Amino acid sequence: MYENVIHNTEELNAMAVHLRMAQNFPELRLLAAERLVPEQDVEDYISGKRFLLAEIPMSEKNYASAAEKLREEMWHLKDQLFTDLVAQYLIGRAKEDILFGFRVLKKHKSLQKCMDYIMKQAYQMAEKEREKKFGKKQDPKSRAGNQNRAFGLGIAETKVYQWAEEYYALEDEVKEAKEQAKEKKKRLNALKRKEERGKNAESPKKAVSDASQKTKEPAEQAAGKKQTAEQKQTAEQSQTAGKRHPTEQKRAAQKNQAAEQKQAAEQKEIPDTLAKEEEHAGEPETDLEVRQITVFDLLAGSDADSKGGKE
Repeated sequence: MYENVIHNTEELNAMAVHLRMAQNFPELRLLAAERLVPEQDVEDYISGKRFLLAEIPMSEKNYASAAEKLREEMWHLKDQLFTDLVAQYLIGRAKEDILFGFRVLKKHKSLQKCMDYIMKQAYQMAEKEREKKFGKKQDPKSRAGNQNRAFGLGIAETKVYQWAEEYYALEDEVKEAKEQAKEKKKRLNALKRKEERGKNAESPKKAVSDASQKTKEPAEQAAGKKQTAEQKQTAEQSQTAGKRHPTEQKRAAQKNQAAEQKQAAEQKEIPDTLAKEEEHAGEPETDLEVRQITVFDLLAGSDADSKGGKE
């Protein structure tokens, strides 16, 4: 996908920074799988434990000589007992033979792979010597097989150096390219299966949620229809009641009209009463006294007459 954009690890790290800032982690994992970056390094980079997604390999560096490349590889491997001895021999051979120095400088060649080749050859030699001494291979699960496997073999220093030269003489560039393509395909398939498992794990939850939503929607629609029907029925009953009972409506109107007339009469009596009180308030107090005396006299006169008559 990024073959035309990313040509080295420096550009790979720059793209990884962009994808991490954009929170595009699926694309970042895909990019790392294509470049065969270890999965643990990818997760550490996403979580912020790593500053760079991938370290710049020595295969991308340009060296002035085979000796410079071998010395840097010695420093990275840090094995003074075995690796340094082989590297020192290779440095001497590169100085003696220019063609051998060009082989060391090939991008796909490395001191680490050279040491792996030596260990593989030594193991195969030890297996052959064990078979000569103990016979055919025994079952490694059996006790006798485990005893037979306890076998040591001393290898001459010259043989080790010979294997080192054999490694750098191998024309294995095409083979390594195929192995990298195979590993790349394996990583991508594993990543694809992992994403599918994640989607399948989410599918049941989503199905349950969709089912509950589908069940909820008809219930809500039924409730809405029921409420609408009840409202419609209530309105129809109100209209029917108004049509069936005109007498009651007429009586209520007459009752309201009588109440209004009564209230108006009461309001009219209040000003009349006030007016009468104002008229009496305007009469002089002497008139009141005369009136009281007259009434008293009349009462007294009537009593007197009654008494006189009796006498």
